[in-house]
Amino acid sequence: MNQPSDAAEVPRPNWDMRPYFTSPAGPDYAAFWDMLRTSVAELGHALDALPALSEDSAAQDAWSATLLELEGVHARMRHLESYLDCMASADAHDEVIRADVGQFASLQASFAALGVRLRAALGHADDGAVAALLERPELSAAEHWLRRTRDSARESMSPALEELATELGVDGIAAWGRLYDQLSGTLSFSLEVPGRAAEEHPVSMARTLLEDPDPAVRQAALVGSNAAWARVSEPVAACLNAIAGTRLTLYRRRGVGHYLDPALFDAAITRRTLDAMMSAVRGRRARMQRYLGIKARLLGRERLGFQDLLAPLPEDAAPRISWDQARERVLAAFGTHYPALREFAADAFAKRWLDHEPRRGKRPGGFCSSSPVIGESRVFMTYHGSMGDLETLAHELGHAFHSWVMRDMRPWARVYPMTLAETASTFAEQLVSEAMLQGGDADPATQRAVLDSRLQKAAVFLLNIPMRFDFECAFYEARQHGEVGVTRLCELMRAAQRDNYGDALDPDALDPWFWASKLHFYITELSFYNFPYTFGYLFSLGIFARTLGQGPEALARYETLLRRTGSASAEQVAREGLGVDLESPDFWNASLDVIEADLGRFEQLSGKGSGS
Repeated sequence: MNQPSDAAEVPRPNWDMRPYFTSPAGPDYAAFWDMLRTSVAELGHALDALPALSEDSAAQDAWSATLLELEGVHARMRHLESYLDCMASADAHDEVIRADVGQFASLQASFAALGVRLRAALGHADDGAVAALLERPELSAAEHWLRRTRDSARESMSPALEELATELGVDGIAAWGRLYDQLSGTLSFSLEVPGRAAEEHPVSMARTLLEDPDPAVRQAALVGSNAAWARVSEPVAACLNAIAGTRLTLYRRRGVGHYLDPALFDAAITRRTLDAMMSAVRGRRARMQRYLGIKARLLGRERLGFQDLLAPLPEDAAPRISWDQARERVLAAFGTHYPALREFAADAFAKRWLDHEPRRGKRPGGFCSSSPVIGESRVFMTYHGSMGDLETLAHELGHAFHSWVMRDMRPWARVYPMTLAETASTFAEQLVSEAMLQGGDADPATQRAVLDSRLQKAAVFLLNIPMRFDFECAFYEARQHGEVGVTRLCELMRAAQRDNYGDALDPDALDPWFWASKLHFYITELSFYNFPYTFGYLFSLGIFARTLGQGPEALARYETLLRRTGSASAEQVAREGLGVDLESPDFWNASLDVIEADLGRFEQLSGKGSGS
């Protein structure tokens, strides 16, 4: 396994992107660009000639043909976007790919403008004509996508203004997002641990260093990385303000009632569902704070600092897990409870669908990106051998499996919201930790380490994610009255951390620069890239409790549920697949009970009560 100090020696990404294109310099890549530009232009001409939607057979035929072409272009756009996302993340210094990302943003804007026109026409169409269109066999399984497209037209500007907003977005909101990506991908910091020579690391390394057993390393990692973010705080704050300011202006012009409404629509949930979930989470917040209090005492601290949230327990600090060991552990865990998932993951490893090695110029974070054209996914992460890295590996493979299960479905039926996107990833991650708890060599120390990892994850979803949500709400409230400066952003972040972590964290050891270091605040396609994670985590825990050990039929029902995620709202998927009501706190509290059981076992193994 490559150690952090060897990161610069890794010459290139270790995944195989050739099923997408032979290379960015290859003739197939250039030809695909040409074909896609032509397809977008031809689609524009087709929309120019498209008659108003009516029940007339000629109009119905024309609309059906245009929609099918739109779906095909959508799939090809997603294929190229997936490729560019992977290539740009693997090497933030690649100027050729960076230029192509900019060109793609322009092409994407042109394609989105066509979608604006079609959405407006569909929104103004007669109900009977729309119903007749949805009954056509060639549009089978596209009904949900088309209905959501029509619904989205209810809060929009005129078609001309929507097209203008889309075009301006290329060099506006999207450009601010690209600037943040460039800053984060090239930013480095000095790790200055007392008694050691200073080391230079990319900021993507900070998370792994925050899992180091040495408190001095963790402290140096947070201080050093935050010093780096402070150096670029003004341009980063400008990015955040521009992204939110653009959204708020568009919301006002579109008649959007609340800044959360677009996020709820994108998440395919109701406000009642969000409120029920957050109410249940806040009601159990003290339990997670209790866990952090126990962990602080085990680490010899009165209270944890932000740099300690990912720290291993002192006697549980295990040697780094090599990449080969991680692969075998994940495959063994999948194989114990879910052979089909193991078979898929083994195939992904064999075909080199993963880029895991650390190196300079690699962007921070982890993700899974999929292509509806080739039916494959790619997993991006930086693996350093920690327990957290092992969990990330399982998590991203779960995402890839979700796409694999849906690979034979039409492209529009494979578009699922972020709330449901976390279902398979959390399920896979839970399988790995469950296998480690149940393993024959699971001694008490190992069990406690695994439970600590699970509870650490729970603390992220039940404390850290709500913290991000609260910060973003407070930021949007403030942004409505003008730009929010660096000092105020740090104040808002501290307040959100105090509210959610309470007395579990040392008030003098918070992380006021979290607003700058967290990529999710700068994703321009979606706002509030936070609460869907908590939703997905708790939703998946509920499914896991109902599926594990229930046999092949339960796993088959689980895969059926995954295949429905792009064809119904989250509430509908839950009703059909689980028979539960997401707008009631009952389901969420049942999932939270699973976490409380882990906390009880952790307390017993630690020999530590709550102390209160």
